Amino acid sequence: MKNESNGMNQNSLKENDDTKLGKLLSYVSLWFSDNLVLSFFGVVVFYFYEVEVGLDVILVAIAYIIFAIWNMINDPLLGYLTELPKSEKRVMKYGFRTPWIFGSAILMLIVFFLVFTPPNGSSGTNQLLIFVYMVVMVCLLDACYTIYNSHMAGGAIGMFRTEEKRRKAGAYAIIFSTLGLVTVNAIILPNVIVYGDRQSFMLAAGLTSIAMIINIIVFSYGIREPKKVKEYYLKGREKESGEKIAFLQVIKTSMRSKNFVIYIVAYLLWATAYNLFYASQVYFYKDVLKVDFSYFALGILALLVGFLLGIPIWLKLSKKFGTSNIYGLGYVLLGILFFSFLWISTIEETIIYMFIGGILYSASASILIPVQADTYDEVTANLGVHQEATLQGITNFFIRLAYLFVGIIIAVVHVLTDYNPNPLAQQTALATLGVRIHSGVIPGIIIILAGLSFLLIYDLKGEKKIKMQQQLNKIMEK
Repeated sequence: MKNESNGMNQNSLKENDDTKLGKLLSYVSLWFSDNLVLSFFGVVVFYFYEVEVGLDVILVAIAYIIFAIWNMINDPLLGYLTELPKSEKRVMKYGFRTPWIFGSAILMLIVFFLVFTPPNGSSGTNQLLIFVYMVVMVCLLDACYTIYNSHMAGGAIGMFRTEEKRRKAGAYAIIFSTLGLVTVNAIILPNVIVYGDRQSFMLAAGLTSIAMIINIIVFSYGIREPKKVKEYYLKGREKESGEKIAFLQVIKTSMRSKNFVIYIVAYLLWATAYNLFYASQVYFYKDVLKVDFSYFALGILALLVGFLLGIPIWLKLSKKFGTSNIYGLGYVLLGILFFSFLWISTIEETIIYMFIGGILYSASASILIPVQADTYDEVTANLGVHQEATLQGITNFFIRLAYLFVGIIIAVVHVLTDYNPNPLAQQTALATLGVRIHSGVIPGIIIILAGLSFLLIYDLKGEKKIKMQQQLNKIMEK
């Protein structure tokens, strides 16, 4: 009976989800701009303000800390404010998420470009003015990105109602995300930015903004909500009003789940290592390898090839040894590989290790969603109701701490090793060692800790997982 019911339910959904491929592709192209911003920001911002603009590294770190704190508050706050119910007349005329996505995308590309056009030159820089400018601009950019990202993800749920359409949308979203990463890290940045030339960074930001404008034209068709989607939203609001659960109850229940907590801790450590590694790349190519940044494209392409080759291998191994075991193991192995940045001295070595890194990175990345789903399901089973969006908000709240740690780590290392922020300077042996340390050693230690702690503490498997799924099924049948 249950299978028949599920089949009938999916058939009913199919009748209400006749999204054409063209509209689906147009919608999921949103992930292109999403990754453009993340990739560019992660690689360039810290280096740009410390070295190219000449802002004191301590002030750059403080700006990052303020940005991280704002980031933590900003996500749930803007998510809540923009999710407030709208009138039926307004929703039926404009849609619910369409105005938010379109408006935030336009503001995001404008603010994104302004981040890289600070006042004053690197000679005689007004430190306070530049500091305030950086803080205001990166916080504004994050506000625009938060609205864009949350409604992009939330809109996909309402736009694509069947499992088949969601799987297809997810697959194409990965493709557009990868295209965004390649556009920035393999095309724009390597071919445009020049050490010591601030204008080249502005040009790179301008070209990225143009790519975002083209993307807005492409997705403007896909984000238009059909009448059925608008009605689905309005009905959902009516249903939610009778099924409210206290936010504090969700927090307490989730924090009592050791699997949810260790998932967040491990993911936070991973996010810190990941962002620290990418924020160190311009320093590494300039001060350690002493090569033009155009070679960065080769490293990124090697990483992507390794990543794509590794996915089927790790998916197969996860079926045999369990997703959680492979997830934790992937962290540990990648952490060990990071130590190679202590001795990498040529671009050829970099390409080889980046290729291996892509294979190891795919271990955790390819099975992140199943691990995340299991931890969320356990909390749902304990709560008795679905609160996945709230759980994602709690997760995001803690993950934003990664930016704070990145700012502090780079600043501390540069102060201790007396790093010279002059873009044309030849660094001392100690300063070069410092770049190696925040490029590989510290990320490696952090990620190994993430993997080992996850392997030792996470226990949602075997009989425990089966019981949780049975409890979850009872909730689904209500």
